[in-house]
Amino acid sequence: MAISVPSRSVRLALCSVLALASCEAAGTMAGGGPQSDYLVARQALETGNYDTAIRHYARLIESVDANSAARLQLEYAHALLRANQYFQAITVADVLIQRHEGSIQASALAVRGTARHEAARERLAAGLHDADTRALLISAQTDISAFVAREGTLDSTGSMRARANLIAQDLQSV
Repeated sequence: MAISVPSRSVRLALCSVLALASCEAAGTMAGGGPQSDYLVARQALETGNYDTAIRHYARLIESVDANSAARLQLEYAHALLRANQYFQAITVADVLIQRHEGSIQASALAVRGTARHEAARERLAAGLHDADTRALLISAQTDISAFVAREGTLDSTGSMRARANLIAQDLQSV
């Protein structure tokens, strides 16, 4: 039985992938700086490496001016949400909702509403059908309803409308 050796171009491609992967694992990509950190944070968020995303977004937020920070804070809140750090995501989204208008505020409403709903679902799964769980669900419903009601909503897939229905169902159980 003969073993085939990958071609030179295949070996080169594999080496390139390994080199990039090792840079990302170290926390930066070639060149360093804020743009590099952003690329690492964004890729980590998109690929489910939420701890890395959270670390890089936190570092970036500290190093940019207030005008640039809003979008980074929104992505940071999203990373916290995805990492099941619901109350931290709620806190970051609260600030964005209070300080911004337009798409930043709308997206922060979606993140905060989703985080509140997921926190309530954790409580429901633990058998906590109490006033605190109900308050989380009502707050989530308010956030998601405000997001969906906005003109030119960002909910093109209908996922927030679907979540609103789930929240209504969960409210019936408390």
